[in-house]
Amino acid sequence: MNPQQLMTQGRAMLIEELNLMHLPELEQNEILDQLGEVLLQRVLLKLLDMLPENERDNFGKLFASQDAQGMQAVVSKYVPHVDEVIRAELRAGIDEHKRLVNEAAAKEETAQAA
Repeated sequence: MNPQQLMTQGRAMLIEELNLMHLPELEQNEILDQLGEVLLQRVLLKLLDMLPENERDNFGKLFASQDAQGMQAVVSKYVPHVDEVIRAELRAGIDEHKRLVNEAAAKEETAQAA
C-alpha cells in the first residue's frame, strides 16, 4: 500500500463523484493530483491514528522508504478491514471537498448579486 496505490484506488471514484468525465484527461489529472494529495494525507492520518503509538514511527519510516509490503504488514496487523477504512476516509474527504466547493460557489454568487 504505497501512496500511488492509494491514489489509484480512489481515482475512478473521484472522477465520478466530482463529475469530471467531461473534462480532458489532462485537466482531470490536474484536479485529481491536487485533491488526491489531500485525500492521501487524510487516509494516512486515519491509518496512523488507528495504529498503536509504538508502531507509528515504524510506519512513518516504512512510508518514507516506500516499503509497500512493510506498510501493508503493519496496517493489516492493526487495522481490520483496511479497505473499508480507506473507502470511508475517501468518502469523507470527497464530501468535505464538495461542501467547500458549494460554499465557495454560494459566496461567489452572493458577491456577484450584490
